[in-house]
Amino acid sequence: MSELKGPVIIIDDKTEATDCLLNCFQSIGWSCLTADNLDNLQVFCTDPLNQPVVVPSQYLKTHTFDNDFLTQFFSDYLVVVALDEEAVGNETSYFRLGAADILEEDPKHRDIPPVFERLSKLATVRRMELEYSERLKQSNTKLNRTVQLLEQDQKAGLEIQKNLMPEGPLRCGNFEIAHSMAPSLYLSGDYVGYQFVLGRYILFYFVDVSGHGASSAFVTVLIHFIANRIIRRHAREEEYEALAKAPEGFVESINQQLLNSELDKHLTIVAGSLDTETSKLRYVVGAHQPSPILIVDGKASYLPGKGKPAGIFKEASWTVEEIQLPEKFALVLLSDGVFELLPGKEITDKETRLLRYLSNRSVSIRALKKGLFIDGIKDLEDDVSVLLLTGGAE
Repeated sequence: MSELKGPVIIIDDKTEATDCLLNCFQSIGWSCLTADNLDNLQVFCTDPLNQPVVVPSQYLKTHTFDNDFLTQFFSDYLVVVALDEEAVGNETSYFRLGAADILEEDPKHRDIPPVFERLSKLATVRRMELEYSERLKQSNTKLNRTVQLLEQDQKAGLEIQKNLMPEGPLRCGNFEIAHSMAPSLYLSGDYVGYQFVLGRYILFYFVDVSGHGASSAFVTVLIHFIANRIIRRHAREEEYEALAKAPEGFVESINQQLLNSELDKHLTIVAGSLDTETSKLRYVVGAHQPSPILIVDGKASYLPGKGKPAGIFKEASWTVEEIQLPEKFALVLLSDGVFELLPGKEITDKETRLLRYLSNRSVSIRALKKGLFIDGIKDLEDDVSVLLLTGGAE
């Protein structure tokens, strides 16, 4: 027995065939309503999943409905097309448009109970689809709200991260240090910091935290506060001896803090100190690629130095390198996202191209960004950051 509740809605085209259909349905116990046309059908059919709509094929032919209308109509209601003699043989076309079933007007060929059984099964399928669609709609609404909240959080995080960055560029006598950052997402796992301390030392660090997004960005905030706490202590106590040895112990301190935090994050880092009185540069490299690049007299070369990333090895230590800088130079630090902008497959090829590009060129933040097309790419695959320290500025 069908689970449809009815009543059956019959579109009355004022023919004997319609009257016959009405009598036929009523004779087997189905209550019926008649509607003159499809315009006011919704007044009669208040429950489309339980009230079949029977439409004579002659009515559809006479009113010449277009296929788009019929497709939508057959989708909205459980439509049974009652075929007259002329329409017999066109069943496929109605099914193709979405008719629920076909019923011949000739009483001799009617078998109504199986039609209602099929309609009942179709109604069950449509009901399940409707429920699924509603659940999907609710899930999408919830997801959109979550995405909006996430975007708001990330925008707020971006403002925090930007405000923690150095204002730059920073000029100290003949030396200048500046930076640029292009995150692949709202938030960046790259971070730079630099300060001029005790009127003599330019202290800087360049960090690339593993991963992307908010979790990596939060680690950069942690690094900012660790570094500032250490630098403020040395400056407040006027510890010239400690600053003369900087960045000795700096990465070790960050490494220990990361391990204690149990954030499951690690980072690569370059940290350095420039004595502006002697032009002596001291620096450490913690697994950072590409290595620091020094440009002197139009020739670019990688500085020596290597070490483990911070945040993985408990007993790790980092060796401080020291070099004497000439009067005019440019020290370039780049995050590994720059490799995504360079042609070639092998990292060694890209490193060679990078040196070739930086040689015999005027070096500035603007020139670096323009030459590497940093500003021209909307969807970066990775964060791309630049830190530039120059000497001999006029």
